[in-house]
Amino acid sequence: MKNRSLFLTLAAVVALSLPSPDARAQASADSLGPCIAVRVADSDAADLRCGRELVRVRLRNVAAPRSGQVGYTEAVRALAELLRARELFVAFEDPERPERDPSGRLLAYLSDRGGANLNVVFVLLGWASYSADTGAGRFEKSFRAAEQDARAERRALWTVWSVSAEHAPGR
Repeated sequence: MKNRSLFLTLAAVVALSLPSPDARAQASADSLGPCIAVRVADSDAADLRCGRELVRVRLRNVAAPRSGQVGYTEAVRALAELLRARELFVAFEDPERPERDPSGRLLAYLSDRGGANLNVVFVLLGWASYSADTGAGRFEKSFRAAEQDARAERRALWTVWSVSAEHAPGR
């Protein structure tokens, strides 16, 4: 219970104080929402309900543990907690041409009503690392700063990943 309280407190603080102003993904005409998370499908993917539509998204520029890897179950739980009970907005790297992953999920940045980029927050909390597999993205500096901070503070999965670099996703 103490760990959950600590996580919730840290998540709230992080969401309000992101590493740089460009880490904010403002809700705009180019974004979809408000949405709510109905299911976390993987350590970096969720199903959202946006009005009557079910939207399947994968967090862009996020590399979280895969099924069978160290930390997978914890990362899934952490993502569920991060998205729970929030109004979510979905934004794309290029709003004119939304991209999909090989599973058909939209590659997206999720933000909350306050504009906090939840993809960056997830990395900052230490549940994933930054990935440029789909391109560096417009929030590259924020992702890199978030990952560096999570590593330095040995947050969440970085306590395990620091023991063996082969466990870090995207490595």
